[in-house]
This record gives sequence, C-alpha cells and structure tokens, in this order.
Amino acid sequence: MKVQYKTIFIVFVLAIGLVHAGEITKKGTTAAQFLKIGIGARAAAMGESQVADVNDASALFWNPAGMAKLKGNELMLVRTNWLADIKYDFAGLVVPMHGLGTFGLFYSGLTMGEMKVRTEYKPEGTGELFTASSIALGLSYARNMTERFSFGITAKYIREQIWHESASTMAIDVGIVYLTTFKNLRLGMAISNYGGKMQMDGKDLLTFKDIDPNLKGNNENVIAKLNTEKFDIPLIFRIGFAYDPIKTDFQRVTMSIDGITPNDFNEYLNVGMEYAFRETVFLRAGYRGIGVNDLEGGMSLGGGLRYKVSSGLSLKIDYAYVDYGRLDNVQRFSLGLVF
Repeated sequence: MKVQYKTIFIVFVLAIGLVHAGEITKKGTTAAQFLKIGIGARAAAMGESQVADVNDASALFWNPAGMAKLKGNELMLVRTNWLADIKYDFAGLVVPMHGLGTFGLFYSGLTMGEMKVRTEYKPEGTGELFTASSIALGLSYARNMTERFSFGITAKYIREQIWHESASTMAIDVGIVYLTTFKNLRLGMAISNYGGKMQMDGKDLLTFKDIDPNLKGNNENVIAKLNTEKFDIPLIFRIGFAYDPIKTDFQRVTMSIDGITPNDFNEYLNVGMEYAFRETVFLRAGYRGIGVNDLEGGMSLGGGLRYKVSSGLSLKIDYAYVDYGRLDNVQRFSLGLVF
C-alpha cells in the first residue's frame, strides 16, 4: 500500500510543480489556437481535468487512450456558441472492434459569419464579403495493452483560412491511461498537437513591386509575393489523475486534477468533481487555470442525464456553464448516443 500512496504523492507534487515552474510565456507565438478549445460539456463542467478520467467520445480530444475503455459505439455532437459570436462544432464517433482495438474519427471546426471587406480608402466596405474558419479532421486508434494499461494515438489534419489565404499542417496526439493497484485511482498522460508549422499562403499575398525605383525604363510592375512567417501549433502536455472516493451501485463521486504544460503559456492546474446517481443523473463542478496570473473567470458548473432508450441505445445530454470573467460566459451542450 505504501507504494501506491508514494505514486499518488509523486504525481501530485509534479502537478503542483508545474504551476511554479516559471513566469516566462510565449503568448501569441502559435497558430491554430482553436486546438486549445476543450471538447464536451462534461469536460468543461469539470474544469477540463480529463486526461485520466475521460469516459466518452471526447477522448478523441483529451486523451485517445481513453477510447479503449468505452464498451460500445458512441457518437458525440457538440455545438458551442463561443466568444464573440463565433461557432464551434464537434462531431466524433468511436467504434470498439473486438480483438482489434478501438477506432475513432472526428471533425472540429471554428467558424464565423461573413464580414465586409474594408480598406483604407473604403472603410464602409468594398462590396465584397469575407469569412474565416479553422478546422481539424482526425483518425484515432486505442487499445488495452493490459488490463490496467491503455494506449492511444490520433493523426489529424489542421487547416486555417481567412478570405483567400490558408495554412495547413499535420499533427499527432499520443496518450496513455493506467489503472493503478490503488482502488479507483487512475493516472493519465497525453501529448497533443505534435506536428509541423503553419504558414499562410494565397493569392491575396501577390503584389506589384518596382525592384529598382531609381532605374528609369524598367518594369515597375513586377509580380511579387509577400513572404509570411511560419508558426508552431499549440503543443500541450497533460498529466493528471482521477480518484473515486465513493463508488457504489447507487452513487459515485469522482475527483480529478490535471497539470498542463503548453508551449505558448505558463503551466497551470485544472481540477474537477462529478457526482453520479445510478450513473443516470450527474452534477459537476470545476476550476481551470489555477496558477495563471490575471485569469479571466475559471469556475465551471454543469450536469447531465443518461437515458436508456432501448436495450441497445442510450442517450446522453450534458450541459456546462463556464465563466470567462469580463468576456462573459460560455454555455455548452453535448449530445451523445451510445449504441
């Protein structure tokens, strides 16, 4: 038993250490920021502390190893009214295949409505409209390597576009989940968005250039192309644990904590808790960004219902309220089908 307590202590100390690892940040140095928006109302309500506790199709985002623990096929649909009237959508499908492992695929997209094209000389609009979007498409695979150890990996295509310019790259996520010998304690670890750089390219970068303005008679309209910078994508390392201090046939209490290390921000902690009655009614609370200076908001609350439609079909509905301080709040809904 001493070994198990020692394991808990080491993980907890490592997580706390992340918060005090330093104050130097690289804010604004990565592209594809939409990859940092969490998936699923359950996760959002629990302060996004999911790396060791994800138990639905949102494992496609948080930790692909979590898919290996799902017992049946699961479809998750998420629609989020994000900040500044931006829409964020997610659709994911997880399919366990006996003897082969668990497979998954997903789409996530951040979109906005059309806006007027304005210039210095036509501030009221040129008559043209533009839009912007960010999408990710992914394929995942997970497998129980032993009764206690699960491994998962995701390969994904990432693309961002604004008007006629776009940038794209490929990335992978890798994760593990370990069921410790200490009763009801789970450890998790995941690395997300390990991939290439992104560089905007498109026809609006074409321009005319007079190579030598002092030379008379030369071509003053040589076609040139503006060279844009390459940016990394947000690499994120998560480590954490989840523990059920109460787990009976009638009720369950789960507590979770994640330590987060991003490549473009300070380290911080997320914590969450869930109460389940007969695995049918759920109440949740959490807090994200512990250790972040001048954090806007952080608190989250939510709940969920699971209804058995028939012997082979269950419906899951989850809700989360997340406070973002002066940016107001975001309310999230998730719909899940287990079949």
